[in-house]
Amino acid sequence: MTDSGAGVLILDVQGRVLSINDMAARIFARRSAGEAVGLRLSDIMPSAAAGERLEIVRQVLSSGLAMMVRDLWSGYALRCTIRRLESWADSAQPVAMIVCAPEGGLIDDPTQAGARMIEPKHVDLGPLSDLTASELKVLALIGEGLSNAEIAARLHRAVKTVESHRAALTDKTGTSSRVQLGLMARRAGLLRRVGLHESASAPVAN
Repeated sequence: MTDSGAGVLILDVQGRVLSINDMAARIFARRSAGEAVGLRLSDIMPSAAAGERLEIVRQVLSSGLAMMVRDLWSGYALRCTIRRLESWADSAQPVAMIVCAPEGGLIDDPTQAGARMIEPKHVDLGPLSDLTASELKVLALIGEGLSNAEIAARLHRAVKTVESHRAALTDKTGTSSRVQLGLMARRAGLLRRVGLHESASAPVAN
């Protein structure tokens, strides 16, 4: 498989990686595509996350109906389409083809044809994993281009509190650039993940 701007992987019913391109290997396996082939999902992600995704794969293989997963892995918000293929290479058994692209960037949307949309409970924030809930909220709003004063008003917090969170973001992510922080926030789809788009005026616990 060649890279087309999307992550692509082929899994069998046991969750074994039969094929994977560079983008998918980088995000999901954190190793090269060559090193990832032959591994199982449980080899490249925590067991709970692997089990949750393998169950989705098995539902697709059993029903033959495509599903879309709104995923978050290695700090990337993704939309992944999972479809059944009747065979792949030397395998005579049906396999699952998973195509992932940044959220909002996937052209093929099977939900328009009635396919289910699933959002896994077990996700991976990648470089944002060490952030507190409050820091994630501040980061999400930095991603929206808000100033410290605007973030303070949005979260019903003092500006000094926001500045403190901003300093913590710098230390924990290793970047002092507000632009880079904003890119990280948008890449992870944080605004939706922390619910700020749904409750902009609701007080948020510190």
